[in-house]
Parts: sequence; structure tokens; C-alpha cells
Amino acid sequence: MRHLHIPGLIALLGATLLATPAGAHPSDHHARTTVPAPTTATVATDQLGPDSVLAVVAHGRFDVAGARGLERSLEVITADGTRHPVWTVAVRQRRGWLPGDFVLRDWRPEMHTALLRVSRGPDGDTLVSYDVTTGATRQVPAPERASTTGLAPDGSGVLMTTYGTPRRAGRVGVLAWDGSKEWLPAQGDGAAITSADGQTLVTTDAKSWWISDLASRTSRRVEVDRFCTPVRWADADSVVATCSAGRGSQLRRVDLDGSSVPLGVRHATRTARNAPPILSDGDVRTVQGRDYYESFGGCGGAVLTRQGAAGEVRVVRVPGDRGALSLVGTRGDDLVIAHIGDDCGSPGARSVLSLFDPVSKDETHLTVLPRRESWSEVLAAAEVRSWIG
Repeated sequence: MRHLHIPGLIALLGATLLATPAGAHPSDHHARTTVPAPTTATVATDQLGPDSVLAVVAHGRFDVAGARGLERSLEVITADGTRHPVWTVAVRQRRGWLPGDFVLRDWRPEMHTALLRVSRGPDGDTLVSYDVTTGATRQVPAPERASTTGLAPDGSGVLMTTYGTPRRAGRVGVLAWDGSKEWLPAQGDGAAITSADGQTLVTTDAKSWWISDLASRTSRRVEVDRFCTPVRWADADSVVATCSAGRGSQLRRVDLDGSSVPLGVRHATRTARNAPPILSDGDVRTVQGRDYYESFGGCGGAVLTRQGAAGEVRVVRVPGDRGALSLVGTRGDDLVIAHIGDDCGSPGARSVLSLFDPVSKDETHLTVLPRRESWSEVLAAAEVRSWIG
């Protein structure tokens, strides 16, 4: 298991545990670590409508060693931009760990439930499900070799992939809340997505996909002929995926029989002269009869682009934008976008959730985070997406 240091996950909720400093031997002195309990709240079911957003917000500079006043919160943001924190934890750096910190690993809209991966520092991680409408919580220790995880749609536990080895591909299984495991006859290299109806699990394995029936516990392998990573469902039988083959990347719609069609141009590793340095597309949304892409270039952040009939790519400028953005969804004629930080430390960049009309260039701010806060994750609350790795 890859435990995270700063910024990391840490906590066995509301408990006190013994933590061994990194590099210490069992005979070394054990320092007792008090893990902060989260402050929780709930929202009404109707606050999780099609225009609501689920977000993880970082409060403070998690990237600065020794920083104080750190918090992280899971929040529901309603259509009017109002923030509703449902899980908030104050954390403090201790021996390079952040007891109480968490990351979001999955979200099931029909269950109103988030899956959080919470770290116990050098002692491992805990997988915690939290129903944001009832406050119900369940948890189970993450196995040491657990790679990516998602909620089992029937509520029985957690779906997971494991790290592969030089001799064997990663495994795919179901981890029950009592800690018992059941392995599926499938393989996985980490990327995965569960269907909206909860019946199907798709895992990737190099240029193949494994399609598992969660009711019958059967799996079949389909050849995709590319390295394709699921993003979200396009419809009940096909997935929007980022695919790579040779020296390029392309957004494609992949059917569950392995066939696929392009959703955009193929980006080469070397861009044309005078073209924006776009290496890949992460998603595409359609408003006002036009396709708009979340495209990635340098600095680890995305920009908004359009593609012409001849394959040319141009950046769509968002007024006042000084950083990267995330393409969250659509609302009527508008794109829902989140302004986020990037790896370049863009000066003056703010964390904002907005409605953006890409034709008129009008932008309406829904939620503006204070200067010391930033988005860790932002996703549409009514949409089933791939597991967050």
C-alpha cells in the first residue's frame, strides 16, 4: 500500500492509536497519537439534485511543511452555490504525517455515499463510507496491497484492485465490511468504473478491459486495442475514456464489447508549430451544439479548448482565469467549471465554481473560496464517474 506523507491521509476515526515513527523498529519507543474526530453534518436528499456538486476543500497550505491551521472538508454545494460541509477534520502535521486527513476515492449518487480513504500513518489506511443524508458510517481496514477502491453498490463493502507484481497482474475483489474478501475472475491495473445501475464493474488491464457482473460474480475480457482509462459513462453501454496508442492520446467512447469511436482529435507528443501545447483530453461536454474539451498541457493543469473540423485545437479563454480549470458538467447553455490551482503556482489564481457561457464568454460565480482554501476534488453530485485514484 502506498501511504501518503504530506499531504496525506491519516486517521482511524475518533480513536487513539499507537503510531511508529517512519523508519523505527518494533523495539523503538511508540508515541501515542491522538487522531482528531471529524465534525459531521448531513444534507437533505433534495439538496443532491442534478445541479449540485460534491467537493473536497483544503483549508490552509498542505504543501508547506510545518503549516498550521490545516483542515480538509467534504462538502455538498447546492445549485445556488451554497456550501454545506458534511465532513470536516482539523489536522496537524506530526512526524511528517497528517492525522485526520483524508482523500475522496468514490461517490455513489444513488446511495448518497462517499468513500474516503483515511490513513493511520505508518500503520496503514482505513476505508470509510459516509452517507451524507443520514450520517451513517461504516469502515474497514484497507488491505496492504489495495490499490484503487470504490463502493460496492449493494452496500456490502468495497470493491478494489490490488497492485500487480512483475509476475502477476493486479487482482479485482470485493472487501466486505467485516474484512472478508471475495476475488473476481478479473484483472486490473488500477483504473476502474462501476456502472450507474450498480450491476457492472469495468477494470483495465493494459490494452484489455475486464467486464465483471457483480451479481453473478462472473467476468469477461474484451480487447480494446489501446491503453484506455475510463472517465465517466457516456450511456448505459459505453464509457468516455482517455486512450493512448503509439505516440499520441485521444478521447474516445469505448463500448463494452471493446469497440470504440473517437470523440476528439489525436494529440501527438509533439504539437504543431503555433498550436497550444495540448498532450491529452480529460473530458468533453456539449453546450449550444458545440463540443468543449478539458485539455491538459504543461504544469499539471487543464484548459478549456475547442477542436475544428480540420483537427486544429484552440484554447477558449475564460475571463479573469489565472490558473487551471476542471470541466465539471453542464447546466442549460452553460458549462460548469471549477478554477483550480496548478503546478505552476499561478499568481492571483482563485478557487471558484462558475457557470460559463463559452459563446458569449459570460461567467457567473457560484462559489468563491477564501484565499487560504482550494479545491482538492470537484465533481457533479448526480454523475457516476471512474474511481478516483
